Amino acid sequence: MDLYATLREQIDRQHGPLGERLRNALAATLDAGLINPGESLPSEREMSEKLEMSRSTIRQGIKDLAQMGLVTTRPGAGTVVVGRIPKALSRLSGFTEDMQLRGLIASSRVLECSIAPVTAEAAFRTGMPLGTPVMTLARLRLAGGEALSYERAVVPVSAVGEDYDGSGSLYERMDARNARPRRILQSLEATEASPEIAMQLGIRTGAAVLEISQVGYSETGIVVEDAVSWYRGDRYKYVGEIKG
Repeated sequence: MDLYATLREQIDRQHGPLGERLRNALAATLDAGLINPGESLPSEREMSEKLEMSRSTIRQGIKDLAQMGLVTTRPGAGTVVVGRIPKALSRLSGFTEDMQLRGLIASSRVLECSIAPVTAEAAFRTGMPLGTPVMTLARLRLAGGEALSYERAVVPVSAVGEDYDGSGSLYERMDARNARPRRILQSLEATEASPEIAMQLGIRTGAAVLEISQVGYSETGIVVEDAVSWYRGDRYKYVGEIKG
């Protein structure tokens, strides 16, 4: 379907201020894949003429998309679609692998990396014996320099080694020690960013985030990961395949 016909249909279907309707229509159009990630939006002038709207309205709509994390400005390319990053529910993968599939460079900002005996609460939840040495990692995960998630993970020291400093891919480190999770129990909850999470991710307090809690098990059924991550709701979407 023609881009402008789709936008016009989306705009006419809604009620409220024109600027809000334009923003919602643009976001829905990008989510539908009519403009793919990496491609540029049409110019403000073209959109203004085709949609019969003022350039100031178009400009504000694009600014709103940028604040939602759906587009970004790149020198020489104009306004480029970033899109939400799909996270497959049916595939066991880490943040670094997900970003590599999108052609993005993943990095980590380590906020905490400490070793101590597993707490009673974590031992009860995971079945780790009391006294098990574990590493607690708090990291800000970035792609292309943009903060996308904040995570706290507890893993047995035996799975990563005492010399692991938290940088790089956790799963690659665990692969090297044949300790990568082979089965994961995961829960997902849409929630609002606390002041701490908002500060770390550079979003407003109360903004939508996806809170992902997971426990990872080795091939022998031993817990090798106990983690909670908060992903920016404006940059992530979960997708899955269900067969009947």
